[in-house]
Amino acid sequence: MTIAVFVMEVGLSDSVPTYSGGLGILAGDLAYSFADLGIPATFVTLLSRRGYASQKLDALVGQADSPQPWDWQSTLTNTKAVVALEMGNRTQKVGAWEYVVKGKTDTRVIFLDTDIPGNDSDFRDATDRLYGGGQSSRLNQDIVLGTGGYRVLKALGLDVEIYHLNESHAAFAVVELLRDFGSAEAVRRKCVFTTHTPVAAGNDVFPEDSVREAFRNYKWMNWDAEAFDGRISLSRLAGKYSGVTNAVSLKHRFVSKELIGHGGIAYVTNGVYHKRWVWPTVKSVFDKHIRGWEETPALLAGAYSIPSEELGQAHDEAKRALVSLVNQRTGVGFSEGVMTITVAKRFTAYKRNGMILSDTNRLSRIASQSGKIQVVIAGKAHPLDGPAKGILVDVMRKADLLNRGATGVRVAIMENYGIEMARILVAGSDVWLNNPMRPLEACGTSGMKAGMNGVLNLSVYDGWWMEAGIDGVNGWGIGKRTEWADTSGPGEGEDENALYQKLADAVIPLYYSGHERWLEMSKSSIATAGSLFNSYRMARDYVTKVYARAASPK
Repeated sequence: MTIAVFVMEVGLSDSVPTYSGGLGILAGDLAYSFADLGIPATFVTLLSRRGYASQKLDALVGQADSPQPWDWQSTLTNTKAVVALEMGNRTQKVGAWEYVVKGKTDTRVIFLDTDIPGNDSDFRDATDRLYGGGQSSRLNQDIVLGTGGYRVLKALGLDVEIYHLNESHAAFAVVELLRDFGSAEAVRRKCVFTTHTPVAAGNDVFPEDSVREAFRNYKWMNWDAEAFDGRISLSRLAGKYSGVTNAVSLKHRFVSKELIGHGGIAYVTNGVYHKRWVWPTVKSVFDKHIRGWEETPALLAGAYSIPSEELGQAHDEAKRALVSLVNQRTGVGFSEGVMTITVAKRFTAYKRNGMILSDTNRLSRIASQSGKIQVVIAGKAHPLDGPAKGILVDVMRKADLLNRGATGVRVAIMENYGIEMARILVAGSDVWLNNPMRPLEACGTSGMKAGMNGVLNLSVYDGWWMEAGIDGVNGWGIGKRTEWADTSGPGEGEDENALYQKLADAVIPLYYSGHERWLEMSKSSIATAGSLFNSYRMARDYVTKVYARAASPK
């Protein structure tokens, strides 16, 4: 028996660039955790032969994109499995390559490939670039992942107990499940659905006519019954035929109800793979003072016993690596003794990547009165996201203005943000800034990685920080903490003003004058993020709260 996890992107390493951001990195963390814990699982994703996007930043044009080709033929093993898909009036083929994550039980990652002789050119391109092309290309990609992935698993002879649709892109797997298991009730005992984001990019919607045409030979499907306002929402489709639908934080559970079309939503708050994200010098401190933490990360609740001096030295080593990387890549001139704030995430409007630079004059005044600031900003905009690219240009312009003057603020814009860079940033920063437009932050796993290294979070109250954040104890909150069911957003300028006030009144003064208190907060951060927001807890929650509930409905 195995769990089959369908996900559009998987972040295993920088040498396998089949991820764009948090969804893919989370899938990689889950795959490593399933392997470690002996939970039998197979992941299904797209090959994305030319990766996602390589980013080149230019002061005049902003972000320039190019493919990320990788040596998939040497990295992966050809399974030799090839299946046929009927799409409209044509038949296309899907092949499969394999990557194995070693552990107590090996986790297989199946990469679907449509670049097969005889396939039409548009279908061959379906596994060329992650999230590439327009709507017809996205429909092809979703069909390959859901229906093609399902058929490949059958061809490989896998005995699948639960089909986990990890984000709505995989929803078309229910078409195959309905054929093989006959009824919606039977499918719900085999299928679960995780929704990761309330924004449109993670919830594909297609015209009913396009879907009907693609599945014209699937006579058992009544698309009229699945349509909503003449469209097929993959989130609604997946939610309708899943025994359990889960959000990825408690707050996100309330935000997701309208999206899915029903209120019966569970939640499993995300976690991160501690073995991948804890910096080597911090790991050495944990090994010495919290023995067994790697096998039982809940033991990190005992981080308060770590001598402050040792934790401070471990962080200094990580920060030294960050400063070295920044100066090597940008030449901005960072210093180890200056408080460093990092904003690192996918560039898109709702994440508000440049909010800390929204009022450069005010930021400069704060720096002159409270202490110097260094800001690291990293992240890619989707190649087709024009507004996000415009935000990035604005951020670059403001950074240049601050760097040119005697402002007390230095800003480094890092290009080609990836896994290895993230490992340095989440450990070497002093403060991890998270300020998306609430309530649109489904969870926010980068802050967990930083917190696990003792870096202090400065975050709006959304996603995981609603569950974890204790202002002034393990980090700081920006703005007001709303009720769980309150899905309203902030007022005009509300969060910006709250951010600047918190920096001026609490964060910067403590950094420069409260060294011992800062380290005590770092220990609280480790105790919170490490013990509760690790991917071992997440993996076990999926087994007990999602998979078991779907297989054994009341």
